[in-house]
Amino acid sequence: MKRSLLSLVIVFTLTLAWVPVYAANIFTETFDTLTAGTAIATTNTAFDYVRIGSGGGSITAEEATSGELHMRLGGSSSTSLNGVGRQSDLGGATVTTLNFRVKLEDTLGDFFIGMGTGDMFTGNSTFATTQLMWGIQFNNGVVEYRTGSWNSTGQTLTADTNYEFHIVANRSGSTVTYGPNSVANGTMDLFIDGTLVGDDLAIANNQNAAGFRIYQINGSSYARFDSITIDNTALSPFTPTAVTFSGLNAASPFAVLAVGLLAATGLVVLRKRK
Repeated sequence: MKRSLLSLVIVFTLTLAWVPVYAANIFTETFDTLTAGTAIATTNTAFDYVRIGSGGGSITAEEATSGELHMRLGGSSSTSLNGVGRQSDLGGATVTTLNFRVKLEDTLGDFFIGMGTGDMFTGNSTFATTQLMWGIQFNNGVVEYRTGSWNSTGQTLTADTNYEFHIVANRSGSTVTYGPNSVANGTMDLFIDGTLVGDDLAIANNQNAAGFRIYQINGSSYARFDSITIDNTALSPFTPTAVTFSGLNAASPFAVLAVGLLAATGLVVLRKRK
């Protein structure tokens, strides 16, 4: 028994020499533990803020034809927001990467996504520029980013189409390099489906990332969101910050062993990659 345990420890130690383990993830929600039709709540997700405002609508878990779960959010016909997020416990990061997948059911109304610090993240108010690190919105399908006002990125989303957004924001005081890319201080890089469509876009204000929010107002619109992750470092698109089976050599028994042991100890999260 002692020899078997020693052998396991040796294999595990050797495997760690090449398995990419990261400690940068500060938020992940894939909705995989939910059942279709379930109302999204703070008790069944990683969100600590969920709100249905006075304009109607809903926030529920739904199942795709692939069998994977996601969040359907929206339906507000007024400026009273329907939204989710984390309020103030993301650590005040000065460099962040947000990744999420989205499909608009139509291109009416507005969807806001942003990070920052202040009571817009702890209460029920819509965005305040002074409280943002950065913010974007889908305004009737047009992708815009916030400085002192809304600015178009030149990108327009089509209804009933899947998109993957990857946003790297930096207010660390100096340029940050990640993979083949870099993001200047006071700016963010915006990728859609792995393509850089906004390079060094000015961010709204000098706020750290203590909270984040996704919400919808106006138009009674709905959108579907999935695979939401936040990291307190700059990452290249489609690069998970934890071991995934797709990133390992399936022929290697050491790789399988490492994933199992790391996941069992809670050192990594196996993220869903659709």
